[in-house]
Amino acid sequence: MKTALYLSGTAMLAAAAVIFAHATPVAAEGAANAMVRPDGSIVMTKENYARDWSVLGVFAHLDDAGVRQFNVVYTQPETVTAYQQTGEFPEGAVLIKELRDGVTKADGDDRTSSLGALKGWFAMIKPPKENGPQGPLWGDGWGWAKFNADAPNATITTNYEQDCLGCHMPVKATDWVHIEAYPMLRD
Repeated sequence: MKTALYLSGTAMLAAAAVIFAHATPVAAEGAANAMVRPDGSIVMTKENYARDWSVLGVFAHLDDAGVRQFNVVYTQPETVTAYQQTGEFPEGAVLIKELRDGVTKADGDDRTSSLGALKGWFAMIKPPKENGPQGPLWGDGWGWAKFNADAPNATITTNYEQDCLGCHMPVKATDWVHIEAYPMLRD
């Protein structure tokens, strides 16, 4: 005997919302857990973030010749959804800032800049509120790390307070994240 369960449209949406709400943090935590070693050190994600994650925004660092460096910032889609719903980054959220050379060239009467060689990454990981990793890479609600492109398993960050907070101090009020540069989070 076969049994079928039929739900009204409203009931299906409600059930999906409950399932999604409970699944979101678990999905987000997978990438974070894979990046954190038992000693609290951080390695670069092995996930194909450029293909599978959401682009939050792009920063361009300029000099007289054009764009010197592009920073392309990614996070998991479930992190975007959670932030849009709550205004907070969930446990397990990972922000990856990919650092790329800027390539500027003449383009008719104009100059254009495009993404060049990969130079490295910055990573921020939102740990659990209780019993999260400890050490000099962890504090102020995040794990912090920078990697060179040729050494993704060896962070060059030694102390987040000295190595990271200088650039993040202006955005302390937004959980240390440059929300102003990420339209999908601020709008």
